[in-house]
Amino acid sequence: MSEPAINHVYDRTDPRGDFPSLPGPGVLEHNRLAVFWRPLLDLHPSPYAPMRLQALSYVNSWLADPESTDWAWFSRHSVAGLRNQVVRHTGLAQYACKDPRDLPEDLRTSQWQVLAEALDNFADLPPLRRRMVVFHLVQLSFYNVAVALTAADQPDGTAETDLYLYEVARAHTGSPAYGARAADLFEYLATTSADPTLALAAAGQGVSHAIRRDRDLDIARKFESYAATADGEVGWLHALARSRFHRAVALLRLRERDFRGMSAEIKLSVEFGEQLLAAEPTGADRYVAVENQRIILESQIKAAGRAPIDVRAEQVRLRCDQLLAIDPYCIQARLVVADGYSAAGMFAEAAHWYERAGELGTGAGAMAWYRAGQCHDLLGRPADAANAMGRCLELDTTAVQPREYLERLERG
Repeated sequence: MSEPAINHVYDRTDPRGDFPSLPGPGVLEHNRLAVFWRPLLDLHPSPYAPMRLQALSYVNSWLADPESTDWAWFSRHSVAGLRNQVVRHTGLAQYACKDPRDLPEDLRTSQWQVLAEALDNFADLPPLRRRMVVFHLVQLSFYNVAVALTAADQPDGTAETDLYLYEVARAHTGSPAYGARAADLFEYLATTSADPTLALAAAGQGVSHAIRRDRDLDIARKFESYAATADGEVGWLHALARSRFHRAVALLRLRERDFRGMSAEIKLSVEFGEQLLAAEPTGADRYVAVENQRIILESQIKAAGRAPIDVRAEQVRLRCDQLLAIDPYCIQARLVVADGYSAAGMFAEAAHWYERAGELGTGAGAMAWYRAGQCHDLLGRPADAANAMGRCLELDTTAVQPREYLERLERG
């Protein structure tokens, strides 16, 4: 497939962006956007929330039960700053807070209260329950709170603390100032953990982190080499770690421009992922298996758009349909689908899904409207393009290229 014909990002007059508070019903239950982002605002479940936020219901129920030792290897995290963007775009300023304990009492659901009380007692919680709290914080995009609570925590040689530190390291990846500590913890776990599944999971995280944070392929290759110690292990959890590891290495092969190797790694990721579903897991484990399948589909669609590999348009459409069937209300899923159609030259389909992503607000939604505008422009639809560029500016007033597009239209 060819390189995308549109620009995926716009420049900003302010690098941080400006996400204005938009008018809307001041009552959460009547707010259109809040239907999709409800768990992010007060931890109340919503069937229309993106998949990653639906994981919070499992973790919150376990945290509410002092006897529970349940856990599942959830993968996806929220984007840093996401909750603040949602608060502003919903117009629900009363939900703004820098720490979950700052949310007013009258706005707290029972689920939110569980988290607030756990935060008050964080230092006294055992490692495996602190891990639940860290996951909550990151999924709600309170990265700064998570880092402040865990920045001083160190290994003590126990398996429980190692599992906790794995979650701590993942939380640190969302804070640029603490990326180096995340890498150090992943390396410690990948090279010293007595649990081969945890070691492999940390190695895969290290590969991804090195590529995304530092774009350092040598460090990524070093983490890839750590996985050799986990060869020969079997079991459901290890198949999950294997699938995730090969997906991370596929990203490394893409950066190395080794497209044949990338395809081979994705194939391995798919094979191990199919083992997870074949075991017919239930409850949270089924969620994790389906989540893994969802991320593989996302990787396949992205790879088709970025690498010169032979992928037919029908394959792109099939994978897009499969991804949307799993996570229909996720802004990132809609963006990936739209990007896949755009890379395949199907700009009408791309414009549709960019707009569906843009309808969900946030900074990602602003970028989606920008891409939709470009698709409409390529299709000779200036009025639709102008609408999309304007919708982008409603969500992010600092966007440069959308403003320039509208100014050119005004000049004729």
